[in-house]
Amino acid sequence: MEPIQAIITIERGRIRTVEPIFGGVRIISEAGNHWYPDAWALPGLVDSHAHIFGLGARLRGLSLYDVRSPEECISRAIEHTSTRGGWIVGMGWNQELWSVKSYPTAEMLDSIYSDVPVYLSRADGHAAWVNSYAMKLAGIAATTTNPPGGQILKDKAGNPTGILIDNAMDLVRSLLPPYSTEEQIACLRSAAQECISHGITEVHDMDVSPHLLPHFAMLAERAELPIRVQSYIKAQNNEWINEGVLPAIGEVFRVVGLKFYADGALGSRGAALLESYSDSPKNKGIMLLSEDELYRKAKIGLEYQWDISTHAIGDAANRMVLNVYQRLREEELADESRTLRIEHAQLVHPKDQQRFADLNVVAAMQPVHCISDASMAQQRLGKRCRYAYPWRSLRNSGIAISAGSDFPIESCNPLLGIDAFVRRVPFGWSDPWFEKECITRQEALLAYTHWAHEAAQMGYRRGIIKPKFDADIVIHDNNLTTCTEEEILTTKVKAVYLAGERRFYGE
Repeated sequence: MEPIQAIITIERGRIRTVEPIFGGVRIISEAGNHWYPDAWALPGLVDSHAHIFGLGARLRGLSLYDVRSPEECISRAIEHTSTRGGWIVGMGWNQELWSVKSYPTAEMLDSIYSDVPVYLSRADGHAAWVNSYAMKLAGIAATTTNPPGGQILKDKAGNPTGILIDNAMDLVRSLLPPYSTEEQIACLRSAAQECISHGITEVHDMDVSPHLLPHFAMLAERAELPIRVQSYIKAQNNEWINEGVLPAIGEVFRVVGLKFYADGALGSRGAALLESYSDSPKNKGIMLLSEDELYRKAKIGLEYQWDISTHAIGDAANRMVLNVYQRLREEELADESRTLRIEHAQLVHPKDQQRFADLNVVAAMQPVHCISDASMAQQRLGKRCRYAYPWRSLRNSGIAISAGSDFPIESCNPLLGIDAFVRRVPFGWSDPWFEKECITRQEALLAYTHWAHEAAQMGYRRGIIKPKFDADIVIHDNNLTTCTEEEILTTKVKAVYLAGERRFYGE
């Protein structure tokens, strides 16, 4: 994948001709004739694992992603005067960024919010920090047992601390007042506009609530959705069955897959490991579905022509999902027309890496997680870090990587991911972390373009600038394959086209 300088002619939303030139990019379409000097064109970038509504909620709500202490979290909450139906609701705290890396407690919140319920989700979305009043409303007490696939953290006296892990979050989350229709649509609009401004023309939207689908469809029908969206629907608790959702195909908005969770996250020690955590010797994480449960759920989904996408972070979870996918392939329940994806694939045991290619399984990976997580991952995994975030190893096995960010957990800016893929230098570090797992710039660009489209069965018409392909194009002020490494992150988006229509123009 190489950026090009060319005259690109567009007709009815698709590329008609591509004529190489020097000095810039000219776009000729029914909508006009635009010249971008000293610029380079790429296929529109894809974020193949993200949460559109979550990004909108982050942009419009109480965001705690950049705070550096629990006290700062509370100060930010006090400054954010609006509530959600009387609740204080926020997202993004991460104790690994704090000087004291232990979990916060309900007591910290109680000193300010004694009679107002508080629900603050962790950056990875796999833990929540709540106050005593919220636990009272949810009926959480010392005698409350852990729900399947979840954990209520308790102190030495057996009292809940205010931290809920994975499925235990639902004990309080189920009480949160719903967003209004207007708020939901506003979140979708804000997130889509943020994406297009970074050169993203398509998002694989993960774990989508069925009630959001009509809003996406409405925006798409009115030509008010500036990006393409591939939706993967909540399926862990049979949500798609309960709401009667079936696959749906469209030019801008498609409903294509089911999303399951095999385990939790590394930061909250919920990722399922083959051996115990290095910093928690008796803990191997949490498996959110058994192998048989995932098999049964995926089998039903395949019968209705869904693609299957499963979150797996730990090496035990990845092995379990691969076991299920192998059964589905061998029993011909999932033929080659059905895409089987593993989301994240952060820790894949060397014995399992070749299985991705052998079983034709997509690895949808988020490179920024690696450079965000390095210090924490070393504490959690120890020597196992040598096969964590195994980009080059999986490429060498013969598969194409599909790239994303997992926004709003990370920034939606794909340049951060491209930089992470090729340099692998964690935030605040000066040297690469397990540099042997880096991939080339060309591979990184393919992971954000053509390979990402192949992960959603759209590679036959998207992700390459050539005649008859969709005219989804991003124009940068730098050639991302020849600029210096330092210039990758300073590259600017000059314009973005979706189906030949200019949807973003950077001055």
